[in-house]
Order: sequence, then structure tokens, then C-alpha cells
Amino acid sequence: MRQGFYQLRRSVWLSFVITSLLTASAFSAQEAKKEHDPPVPLAWLTTEEKARFDAGRRLFEFPFTAKEGLGPVFNGRTCEACHHIPTIGGSGPGYRGNIRYILPSSGTTQGTLFHDKSIAQGPADVLPENAILSKRRPSTLMGLGLIEAIPEEAILAHADPDDKDRDGIRGRPAMKEGRLMRFGSQSHVATLFEFVADALRQEMGMTSPMPGFNTETASIDFPRFVKNPIPEPNVSVDVVNKLLDFVSLLAPPERDSFNLGGGQVIRGEKLFSQIACAKCHVPSFHTGAAPYARAPQATAMSVALLNRDIRPYSDFLLHDMGATLNDGVSLGVSKPGEYRTPPLWGLRFRLHQLLHDSRGSNPEQAIVYHGGEAARSRNAFLALPAEDRQAVIEFLRTL
Repeated sequence: MRQGFYQLRRSVWLSFVITSLLTASAFSAQEAKKEHDPPVPLAWLTTEEKARFDAGRRLFEFPFTAKEGLGPVFNGRTCEACHHIPTIGGSGPGYRGNIRYILPSSGTTQGTLFHDKSIAQGPADVLPENAILSKRRPSTLMGLGLIEAIPEEAILAHADPDDKDRDGIRGRPAMKEGRLMRFGSQSHVATLFEFVADALRQEMGMTSPMPGFNTETASIDFPRFVKNPIPEPNVSVDVVNKLLDFVSLLAPPERDSFNLGGGQVIRGEKLFSQIACAKCHVPSFHTGAAPYARAPQATAMSVALLNRDIRPYSDFLLHDMGATLNDGVSLGVSKPGEYRTPPLWGLRFRLHQLLHDSRGSNPEQAIVYHGGEAARSRNAFLALPAEDRQAVIEFLRTL
């Protein structure tokens, strides 16, 4: 009789614990949501494409819970949490950084993503005391569909890994299994489909059916009843594709048209090219005439992305940026200290949080941090008369 009572009490306790764990995130998700400015789609979308964009936006803003597969560890319940400046789909706030880390004894420089939340309300990942940390601020998603539409050969045309022209700039393409990687702070992702699937898995703990994205990232051995209460994979290919439609159809950031025609801005853009900043921050590309071959299970690329002149100010290649920016952590095929040239469009919306880790509090400081292959351009900028330096800054503030 007593044994039966204890078994019943234990069963009730377990039911209470499980219910609490699985509903806690739902309660949190129901809290008042801060409204962010709406996303801006490409201007030339068809009615059907606009509907796809809107469907993807709803998922982008949706607060996932454990019942939808969130966790067991994660960094955010919505995609919007890390991408809403200046509009939904933009970059992340200053306090929100993706922390990558390595252990000195691991024998690898490949960074592991740190998670600060779990569906069990703690513990999440625990950082070892000797971990080497690298903060990666969430970058803007605006215009990524156009970047994906740039022909591979157009990007490779700017590569010079052996510095044959002896200018000190050695743009290196990040190649893996014959594919050019062009997304991420260290060019560690090839396509937007993989970019979305990787973000779901890494940032939200949500697996999808594709190989490489169908296993959990949790480093903690959670009890089975704490782990996701739905079968794996957590989300379908359709979910990934809807988010892909939203991200790929986001318009790129517009320049500040009010100050665009000023004489100082025009002179600053010329100086930007003269001191070779434009060697890495390549001003313009033309997107391809034929759809880019995405991952096999991805939706087809929209024709709205094709045959477009764009001005991202990046070569999408890896560059050694010197000891100051080298935090010892790498991703993909990059080496520590190598970073993909970040596109400068939308710079005016993040002027006080620049570089991959937001350490640059203004454009001048960000330029000073440039080393390695960018040292000559940095020194050339610093050698300019004060008025010319300010002209370069005024030009950058319009991007």
C-alpha cells in the first residue's frame, strides 16, 4: 500500500516537472513583444512572391516553444530577436552577441557556439574557465538574396591569394568541396538555404531533415523528458524554405539620399578608392542572369534577384586582418584572423558597433583596428589631411 502511494506521488511529481518544463517557454513567449519596424521587401516582387515573403515573415517573428522543437539549449525564441535593426531582418542589438569559443587543449581553432538559455530554465552551456572567446555580432540579413545571386566567377575575379600584383592584399576564396562559401563572418556557409538551416539548429536548437542539420547541438546530457517533446527533425523542409523566402527577398539597405550628393561625400568616395579601401570593399556587382544552384531541397531562386546592379561594398573573400583582430577562433575553412570582407551597405545603421565583434565604436576607430592586408590602406587614411579623413568618414556615413 505504502509502495503504491510513493509510486503515485512520484508519477504526479514527474508529470508536474515535465509540464512545467514544456510550458515555461510558452509562458515566456506570451510576454509583451516589443514592436520593431516592419521589414522591407524587394520593390519588384510579384504578388505570389510578396505572399511568400509575408508567410516567411510570420515564421521569422514567431516565438517558438519546446512544443515546436525549441532547444534543449538556444539563444533566442525568434529569428527577429537577433535581427531587427533598423527593421526586422536587419542586424542585431549591441548587447546581443554570438559567442564562439575554443579550448586551448582541444587542438582546434574551430569555434563552438555558446548557448545561454535552455527549455529547462537552466542550466544552459557552461563555459570552461580557460575558454578563448570570440564575440560575433549578428549581421544584417538585408540584401542577402542579391548577394547569393552574384555569379561565383565574378567574386573569384577579385581573388589574389598569392598577391601577384604585390599590393599586399591577398583576397582568398573560401572553397569547400568545390563550392564558394560567401556567408558568415568567416565565409563558412555556401548558400542561404544552409544559412537558414544552420541558424535554426545553432541558435534555436531546432533540427531539420537535411544532413548536417538533423542533430542537436546541446553539449549537456539532458534527461530524455527535458529534451524536445516532438520527434526529430524538429521542423520540416517547408519551414526552412519559408524562412529562406523571407530572407532572400529582403531589400538591401538604402543609402542616405539626403546627403548623397554633397561635395564632401563625393570627394570621400574618391579618396576611399585612392587609398585602396575599394580593393576589398568592392563597390558594385551585377547579379547573374540565371538562377543560382541552391541546395537540392531549397526553393528556386526568384527571378526578381537576377540581372540587378547592386552596391554591397564587399569582395566576399577572406582576408588576414592582422594580430589586433585575431581572437584565435575560426569557422569553416578560414584561419584565425581571417575574416570575410563585411558588406558596407547599411553601415549608417550600426556606426557605433563596427567590425565582427562590435569593438569599433565609430568608423575612425574601426579603420585603425584594420591590420594585416589592410594595414597599407589604414596608414594611407591616417596620413590624409584632417579634412580628407573627414570626407571619407562622411562618405561612409551615407552607406
